[in-house]
Amino acid sequence: MNIHHLELFYYVARYEGITEAVRNIPYGIQQPAVSGQVIQLEEFLGTTLFQRRPFVLSVAGQELYS
Repeated sequence: MNIHHLELFYYVARYEGITEAVRNIPYGIQQPAVSGQVIQLEEFLGTTLFQRRPFVLSVAGQELYS
């Protein structure tokens, strides 16, 4: 598991979406990179962490965010 992927997931969950997360991450990273890395985290965990549109954390996403 990549700790950076967890950090990006945290921002996505906190700001309720990738676009808002990118605007609030304190270092430069673009939306496609965040999306790709969150997908890698989901693949590693074997579960979906959130629904993209509209944004809603899945049960697994809620547990991870907690």
